[in-house]
Amino acid sequence: MKSISINTRRHDITFHASGKIDISARIVRRLNLAPGDVIDIAAEGRELYLYVRLRAGKYAGRHSGSVWATAQGKGTFRTCSKTLAAYVLQKAGKMRKLRCPCGDEITLQNKQYITIIYQCQL
Repeated sequence: MKSISINTRRHDITFHASGKIDISARIVRRLNLAPGDVIDIAAEGRELYLYVRLRAGKYAGRHSGSVWATAQGKGTFRTCSKTLAAYVLQKAGKMRKLRCPCGDEITLQNKQYITIIYQCQL
């Protein structure tokens, strides 16, 4: 017999070549994201980590990577950052779109990071 569903793991974050980044409700809850928070990606070797760089209300001015809730009201968030999306797409060897799951949370220097599993094809 042959299994029909080869990979049952769902994606948590989607990077588009246009710079649009969609974040699932699961990651929003794990990072305690609020509208206006600024996300960033940290790289260490081959690992990529998603984290909150600035919290809403604790900064002045406009920033790239500022998140907002999507219109569906399902707890998903979105941001636009051509720099972040292009970096991850280039690192993964993709041209247009990358959907990937996220791994475990780690805490370093009182900041919470979530591993981005960008080498897994979903």
